[in-house]
Amino acid sequence: MSTHGSAEPFDFDGDYGGDYEYIARTVIPGYRSSFRQALALLEGRVGPCPHLLVVGAGTGIEIVTFKAVRPEWRVTGVDPSGQMIEIAERRVREAGVEAGVRLVHGQVRDLDDDLEDAGFTAATCFNVMHFLPDDGAKQSLLRDIARRLAPGAPFLLFELHGDRTGPRFDELFAAWSRYWEIQGMGKAERAAFRAKIDEGIHWASEARILELLAAAGFEHTWRYYRALLYGAWLSRRAG
Repeated sequence: MSTHGSAEPFDFDGDYGGDYEYIARTVIPGYRSSFRQALALLEGRVGPCPHLLVVGAGTGIEIVTFKAVRPEWRVTGVDPSGQMIEIAERRVREAGVEAGVRLVHGQVRDLDDDLEDAGFTAATCFNVMHFLPDDGAKQSLLRDIARRLAPGAPFLLFELHGDRTGPRFDELFAAWSRYWEIQGMGKAERAAFRAKIDEGIHWASEARILELLAAAGFEHTWRYYRALLYGAWLSRRAG
C-alpha cells in the first residue's frame, strides 16, 4: 500500500507513512472491507495452502486480515519503504500471525534471485499503482508481478483511477473530496491532502489499466468493485 520510499509528496518513510493508516481509513471508500473482499475472492481460486504475494505490504493490515482467517496461508509482503516494513512487522507480531509470513524491504523485482519465491499462487496490489507515472513504471511493476506468479494464478488490483478528461471525473472527484469531510478530515488537512493528490497521483483510466494488465501478461480481467474514484479488478496470469 505504499510506493516510492522517501519520494515527495507522498513520503512513506516520513510523516505521511507514519499517518498512512489513518489517512487510508479516512479517504478510501471500502478500505476496511477491501481486504476481506479480496480474501473471499481468493479462497475460491487457490488451494488449501497457497503462497500469496502482497505488493505494497504497507502497515500490514492486509496480511493480518488474511492470516487471522487463514493462518495456514504463506504470505510474502514486499514494500520499498523501510518505515512501512517496520510498521508491518510490528503489526504482524502483535497479531500473533508471524508463522508463514515474510516481509521484504525492496521491490518486486528484488525477488527475482530468490528461487523460493518462484511461482506464487496468487498476488494482490492495493493502492500502489496510482503513485507510479505511466512512463513505463506502471507497466514494469505489473510485468514484475506477472513474472512471479504461476500460470493461471489470480491477481487482485485495487486502484485510485480515472479519466481526467472524461464526463464524470470532475463530479466524482468533487464527491470524493466531500467524502473526506464527511469522514472527519478538517479543512486545512483536506487542503494539504488535495495538494498532495494534485502533485503526486498519476491518473490512469480504467481502459488504460486494462491495457496495462493485458500487456503485462494478465487475462480474463473484470472489475469486482467500484466506489467513487476507486476500483478493484480480478485477473489471472496468462498461461
